[in-house]
Amino acid sequence: MSIIDDDGNLFGAVNVIDALAVVLFLAVLVAGIAFVGVIGPDGEPETRYATIELGEQPEYVVDRVSEGDVVSPEGTSDTITVTDVYVTPVEADGAVEPSVIVRGEVNGQLIETDDDQVFEYAGERLRVDTELEMDTDEYFAEGVVTSVEDEDPTLGIEQTPVLLEATVSGTTADEMTDDDSIQLGPHTTAEMTNVQLYPLGDGQYRALVGAELTTLQRGSSVTYGGESVAVGNTLQMQFDAYDIDAEVVRRGTDTEIGEPTTTTAEIELENVRRSVADGLEAGMEERIRGETLATVRSVDSQPAEVVLESDDGDIHLREHPQNKDVTLIVDLQTRATDTGLRFHGESFTEDESVILDFDLKTVEGEVTRIR
Repeated sequence: MSIIDDDGNLFGAVNVIDALAVVLFLAVLVAGIAFVGVIGPDGEPETRYATIELGEQPEYVVDRVSEGDVVSPEGTSDTITVTDVYVTPVEADGAVEPSVIVRGEVNGQLIETDDDQVFEYAGERLRVDTELEMDTDEYFAEGVVTSVEDEDPTLGIEQTPVLLEATVSGTTADEMTDDDSIQLGPHTTAEMTNVQLYPLGDGQYRALVGAELTTLQRGSSVTYGGESVAVGNTLQMQFDAYDIDAEVVRRGTDTEIGEPTTTTAEIELENVRRSVADGLEAGMEERIRGETLATVRSVDSQPAEVVLESDDGDIHLREHPQNKDVTLIVDLQTRATDTGLRFHGESFTEDESVILDFDLKTVEGEVTRIR
């Protein structure tokens, strides 16, 4: 039996033209179903830009997440393409961990409703607080949408210069260098630009640290490590060899306030042990990291006076048998500001105490005169 007979029937039953028409109809029907399945009954392709907070992530995710990553959920033509990445250290359970925020170009569908138009991604409405899965060939992470806009593929990432202040131990001070940085995977989040150390006594130092932070603009606030980079706020900085809790003292610049100048001052040291007093001499310098901060011009020592009370209650002023009162005339490297002088990173005025560190000899005295 032939497939097509003399009358043009397929297998002697169905006309060939009719069969072709049925096949064509089925093809159109299948294509239509597929088309509707992709864009929905009332949808059309549309693009939005979403900020997605992935939060704390393991190192392998931090290493792999990058611009150009594509998320393609199964069963849909919708996609998310990562357009910007921000990584910052945050404190969690007493430890500092990397936290990741991405900006994504979301290709989804705009669905007509009775009241409005709704943007959907992977069959779900996309809006703030929507939970999303970032499932790529390189990593898997879950995040929450914190903003959705019609445009702008970038996050508000900026390089922000700051001056930070921290109190550190001598051990930490020895570890600090001008080129220290905080690195999270391939992302540099903070770079030191300069470090100035000032003695506080008892092996402690005031550290004024100039740094450039990779910050994120969130509304009207500039943030780093999840904290606002505002004057007076404290940032936790975890470098490879040490950690510091640093207060922001200036933003927009990494240098101390004021212009460098030299100031001569008279400093009184009262009731100093003889061994200390005898070790002070003209020409001594306070040097921190090779920089001279103070130079002694002259030293004048006198026996210290002590007040004694006799058995009958009389008060007598006597010379101390060992201790001395010392007057130092010192040239100081200060900074002149509109509100006065600064020395060792703080206000410098008469009647205030000051600490001077002459190598292995540290003394504290009162500023009695500024010349």
